[in-house]
Amino acid sequence: MRLPVLFLTIFIAAQTVPAMAEEAEATAYLSKHEVPLPTTRQVVVCHGFGCKYRTSVRFAANDIARLRQILRRGQRSAGDEIDAIANAVAWFERRVGPVTGTNRRTPRAGPDQAGEPGEADCIDQSVNTTVLLLLLSDLDLLKHHEVVGPESRGYLLDMRYPHTTAVIANLRTGSRWAIDPWTKRNGERPDTLPLERWMQGS
Repeated sequence: MRLPVLFLTIFIAAQTVPAMAEEAEATAYLSKHEVPLPTTRQVVVCHGFGCKYRTSVRFAANDIARLRQILRRGQRSAGDEIDAIANAVAWFERRVGPVTGTNRRTPRAGPDQAGEPGEADCIDQSVNTTVLLLLLSDLDLLKHHEVVGPESRGYLLDMRYPHTTAVIANLRTGSRWAIDPWTKRNGERPDTLPLERWMQGS
């Protein structure tokens, strides 16, 4: 092998392995909650708090076409892509809500809603959002970001209630963004915040 080719091969491998490792954290998170990886034909959605219920939702060609249409608007820049991802999350919730019964779920659902099939806590929401993000990645619709493992804040000892969110990372800068629909009604655009800012929330 010629030296320039060898160096190029090493460089490409060095760039690819970290990205694969980051996405592996996201897939491991789904495995932890016994949720299979999404496909273009089916996704499994958590609800009822802590993935107490897992509902399979069938996807058709028009669903995938709609996701492609939404993400196409985010190709120009990283900021545009975050905006498009927020729109995709809102669409996804509207799409699966009637099937799972979560179309009228409570924003910031807490202990009073625990165990109810029509409700979702932050674990459900972080799993479901990660499912969608991995599907977008598999469809090669993310041009500026990669899917990474969810992050958590609040451990009661710091007087904050525990909370978890799905996360994406900018491919160029490495900056991370929280994609958090738990604070909103079903089908509304999720919070999209730099992870450092999200971590400071309560």
